[in-house]
Amino acid sequence: MDPLPEIPNVIRPQSRAALFAALLSPFAALGAQRITPTTANDVRPSIPLAGAVDSAALATLKYRELGPFRGGRSAAVAGSAARPNEYYMGTPGGGVFKTLDGGQSWAPVTDKYFGGTIGGIAVSPSNPDIVYVGGGEGPIRGNVSHGEGVWKSADAGKTWQPLGLELTRQISRVRVHPTN
Repeated sequence: MDPLPEIPNVIRPQSRAALFAALLSPFAALGAQRITPTTANDVRPSIPLAGAVDSAALATLKYRELGPFRGGRSAAVAGSAARPNEYYMGTPGGGVFKTLDGGQSWAPVTDKYFGGTIGGIAVSPSNPDIVYVGGGEGPIRGNVSHGEGVWKSADAGKTWQPLGLELTRQISRVRVHPTN
């Protein structure tokens, strides 16, 4: 044990282990769950259940995904008032997804063309078939990925063509003129 300097009016533990135990003792009971073994091979929590679970009721439940499978968080979203159930969502690391049913189901639309991090999406107010996407997430984070410039679709996300700005790396917003 390292010698501690003499400091008046301080109670010192005799070892580092005792100090560690003293510091953690108030937290020892937090989250602890007592286990009561009923047989040598059976260990069950001692928390009583409120009642029996009806397995027939559980069998009627159906699970579903909320949002695109493994799309990650959303970094950009855009839609058009002309098509109230159609939206595009850009994800950091997953490309662009599109929904036609107000978000009940999503499909990737950029996988054959580009992917990666999306920072901005805009749908043309004058023509909802025209969609622009800016690559690269804009927030200040420790794990931001760069994008691949600006892309345009003239057929509601079926095909995409690059417009440039590949070296920009982070495009966090795309604006489209309302009439041009």
